[in-house]
Amino acid sequence: MLDALRNAIDYPLREWVRWRRNGLRVPNESKHALFAGLPPAECAQAEGTAARLLVTYALQPLHAHSRADNYRENLFYLELLERALDSAARPLPAVVRAADVGCAAWNYVAALHALLRHWQAPAGRAVQLRGFEADAYRVYTNFHSRHDHALANMRALAGVEYVPRAFAAEPHAYNLITLLFPFLFGRDHLRWGLPRPAFMPAALLRSVWASLQPGGLLIIANQGAAEHAEQQRLLAQLPACPLAAFEHASPLFSYALARFVTVTAKPAG
Repeated sequence: MLDALRNAIDYPLREWVRWRRNGLRVPNESKHALFAGLPPAECAQAEGTAARLLVTYALQPLHAHSRADNYRENLFYLELLERALDSAARPLPAVVRAADVGCAAWNYVAALHALLRHWQAPAGRAVQLRGFEADAYRVYTNFHSRHDHALANMRALAGVEYVPRAFAAEPHAYNLITLLFPFLFGRDHLRWGLPRPAFMPAALLRSVWASLQPGGLLIIANQGAAEHAEQQRLLAQLPACPLAAFEHASPLFSYALARFVTVTAKPAG
């Protein structure tokens, strides 16, 4: 109840103030011995995967302009998303239109953009990527907002747009949509500062589904087995039949809760 009351006051205030500050830059940190804390076998696996992803997805700019932990997390996201597309076995068009729903500060945008640009396309393809965030003006301890951080993270990425509002249906607008860790339980929604009336996971999923072009792909990542099971229940209501569903574990980055992935495609006809 306290979270709901606080959010009912704080969220509209953030949306009214819309705090922004210019000048945020992402500092670089050394990428030497990124995986030194892992056991030898896991370290070797992580180093091999990181080297492959760096070359395959042209991550040199991110490697040169990122914090070490953020670089590792981008590698994890990229490996997860690559596995999702490999599992779907569906080609991407020469110009891919994609949306990422609920992207927060978009700490992983470089990985997502690299995937869309270079998956099964060594020469690269054109990318039009939009990230939607319903709480873009939350202010961090450095007095920069999520919006500020997102713009810093996406700097120099072509064809990328940050949209500071909740996602709304755009019928047949996108070839691919990602829902990376959406809130499926009300307690998590409130804990992260969002107002109770905005908690509508089934409605959001319907809007996302309506926004896919026929044959378009939806990639969803969830935290923990309970959330993954709830996601399957919501997908069945569409109805949508997953092409693949798996737990993704990797030495590239570790989390308290296991990461689960579901890939589905909108019927072509």
